[in-house]
Formats: sequence, structure tokens, C-alpha cells
Amino acid sequence: MNTLETHVLELIGEDTSSPDVFSDDDTGMAPIRESLNDAIEEISMLTGSGKRTYHLPLKADHHFYRLDFRQDDIAWLTNVWIFGRRRRLDQVDFNWLLQYNPRWLHNSGPPERYFMIGVDIVGFHPMADTSSDILEIEAVVIPDRYTSDEERIKLRDDYQWAAVYYAVGEFYAGRGDAKNAIANHNKYLKRLGIQQLYPEQAEREYGLGRSSDPYKAVSERSRW
Repeated sequence: MNTLETHVLELIGEDTSSPDVFSDDDTGMAPIRESLNDAIEEISMLTGSGKRTYHLPLKADHHFYRLDFRQDDIAWLTNVWIFGRRRRLDQVDFNWLLQYNPRWLHNSGPPERYFMIGVDIVGFHPMADTSSDILEIEAVVIPDRYTSDEERIKLRDDYQWAAVYYAVGEFYAGRGDAKNAIANHNKYLKRLGIQQLYPEQAEREYGLGRSSDPYKAVSERSRW
């Protein structure tokens, strides 16, 4: 088992040297490993912490390119630079292109902007008129799911305890222990800093005095 799996076992009260429920093999660790992989994917999406750089040679008269990172999955592109011309391309969409020029597919020249189609197809406008330019593409990626304790965990050290608390919360949720599940999920959010982004606000009720008739009470609830 790797370090994250060991921490999960410690927090749920398992003996890490001789676990009772989760044996130290791929089959025994599968449920915890599944939860940790789910956590890593969600953390990567929420924080954009996993990034990779992709170099794409442009081809003359080509609008569309498939991005193949071979490892990891593309979440979204953050920057696209065109070498030699020292220029950052702007991101647009089809609506913008149609308003800009309904015949945008016929425009050629040095690319000035890019747009995504699905998760792995990128297009450029204008389409390149030469095959001499190279693009440097920076992207946020979702790491491939790890399947053994010998694989490297693609997660920043700052977020590793968040993944652990996520998996512990999943364990208690699976056992029907809502109290411990919520407590560990809150620790997960705190490690991510989500509570700072979305502060909690107590639910409030306002009433016009006391009344035995609930239909006469006026209440207002506010929640973030």
C-alpha cells in the first residue's frame, strides 16, 4: 500500500501492518484505491493543480487538431502560445466566429485564436497558411487512475491529506455512518480551501411573533 492508503487505514482504525478488512494487495485495497482515485480527479478539476505542456506543429490548410496527451486526460486549456511570433492566442467559440465572419472557415494566415470541440479537439482561426509554426499548449489535466502502490501519485503534496479525508468520508458513508462521513468531508473541504471560497452561513428564520397557526407566520430563509 502507498502512503495515502496507509493514512486512510490509520484514520478508520485498521492495523496497517495486518489489516482485518483491507488486505495489502490489489484486491483488498480496491475500495480505498477507488475512493482515492475519485478524490484525485475531483481535486484536479476543482483546483486546476495538474498541468501539462503540449507542443503542436501546425500544418498548412488545417483547421482542426486532435490533442493526444497519451497520459492523463485534458480538462481545459489555459494558454496557447505561437512560437516565433511571440503571441498568445485568444480563446473564442463558434458563436463568436460566426458573428466575426460567417465564412471564417475560408480564412487563412497566422492563427490568432483557438476554440475547443469536445474535450480533445482544438481548432484555430485563421487556419495556418504554412507548416512552419509550432504552438505551445498549456492544459489542466486529470491524472490517469493509479492501479498499484508502485505507481506515482499525481497529486500535489498540499492536497494529499484532502484526498485521504475524502476516502475516509466515503468509507463511513458506505457504512451508513453519516456523522463521521460529514466530519471527514468537511475536513476534505477545509484542506482544499473550499470553505473560504464558499463561506457557510447559518440558516435564519424571521417571524412576526409567536403563533399557534403556522400559516400566520412569515418566514424568510437565506442560504449561500
